[in-house]
Amino acid sequence: MILIIVIILILFLVFLKEGIPCIMYHGVGLESNLSTEEFEKQIKQIKNMNTYKFEEIQELNYLIPRKSILLTFDDGYRNNYTNAYPILKKYNKKATIFLNTAYVGIDDDYLTWDQILEMYNSGLVDFQLHSHSHFSVISRIEIDGFFSVESFNKKELYREIKNIYRKEPRIGYPIFKRRGELAVYGYKLTDKFIEICDQLIDKKIVLTEEIVKENLLNEVVAYSSEEYENRIFREVSKNKDIIDKKIARETLNFANPWGHKSPELVDNLKKIGIKSMITTKKGTNSRKLSPYKVKRYEANNIIKFRVLLLINKSFVLGKIYETLS
Repeated sequence: MILIIVIILILFLVFLKEGIPCIMYHGVGLESNLSTEEFEKQIKQIKNMNTYKFEEIQELNYLIPRKSILLTFDDGYRNNYTNAYPILKKYNKKATIFLNTAYVGIDDDYLTWDQILEMYNSGLVDFQLHSHSHFSVISRIEIDGFFSVESFNKKELYREIKNIYRKEPRIGYPIFKRRGELAVYGYKLTDKFIEICDQLIDKKIVLTEEIVKENLLNEVVAYSSEEYENRIFREVSKNKDIIDKKIARETLNFANPWGHKSPELVDNLKKIGIKSMITTKKGTNSRKLSPYKVKRYEANNIIKFRVLLLINKSFVLGKIYETLS
């Protein structure tokens, strides 16, 4: 009897303080790791829970009502409109898409502005900041591979290397360890680095780690703090200006690209006027969100979704999950 009472008391304490789960999605459909059918199962699972867009949360001063869950999508893939949006409408659930504006209406994998405005005007979908380009920067002077024929078919990698080399990538270009460009100062390649690479490739010399180390590492130089701050301002401000003008309202919530963040990033976001930063750190949130530490998690099947939902609806269990993760 004493054991039963202790168990009941523990369970009572665990579930006494409510947690606010925040789910992170990217794509929905055949080309992603979450099928449309699985997505509908998840949304059906939360049909009796409240959902809020981040523009509403902002108006609530980041205090979330009870029995709520937050749904978020990163990047702005077109299948958010074709596959996810009809299901959100069917169950009358709200979500926020953190949008990379550089590819809207340009890349077939991304949303168009007509689709964005239709979703926004429905009252169900909000659009917030995720940087304009979602680029990475060299984070360590360490070779991670070399650009190959297959690399041209990897859109994200192709865009990143083109940005880092400031020109069309060539087969054989060294690929260094990278991190989200808003999270670290990082390193840049000098014009001389690129020139030497081109000369060696033109001579049919296959670049190796040894060749790079012996001839090129002096031409990989650190970005200054001023360059880093300018990069943040440029990427976030352009992202914000475009969305604000298209949707005709102010955008003040930011999800950090790649899930990478730093104290310097938070400080610079505050200078720009951004009110919250949504992370990829696993765990739950208190009803009063910590604006620059909003936690999220992913679940690509209904069993995992149900288990993590049960855990993260409890603030105590969610904190344990955060620690173990």
